[in-house]
Amino acid sequence: MLKQIRPMILVTALLAGSAGPLAAEERGRDRPGDMGRHGRPQISIEPYIDLSRPERPNLDAPDTVMAELGQCARAGVRSFVDCLRPNHGPVMIRRLEACVQSETIPDDPRRVEACLPPARLR
Repeated sequence: MLKQIRPMILVTALLAGSAGPLAAEERGRDRPGDMGRHGRPQISIEPYIDLSRPERPNLDAPDTVMAELGQCARAGVRSFVDCLRPNHGPVMIRRLEACVQSETIPDDPRRVEACLPPARLR
């Protein structure tokens, strides 16, 4: 029975010693916040945010939508769906159709411009 207890005591002593403050200093960590809960090293993950890349253009900005509608009118496309489907979602298209009360692009662009949501502030 004594032979079984000695290895358990030795393992327990080694485990207890490695989680103590001396073991942290031996590994080169002398800052007080490096040890987390339960004596384990704390791991912190910092997200990488690339601030150098340019901001993506807002496709739902009033200027962008009005420019697309102008291109469609010059090309002879009269339907909101056919004009705006490549770059805009169905919610935006249906909102414009409901506001103008027509599925076709009106001749007066001010009617459409009044229906667009305001530009997003940065």
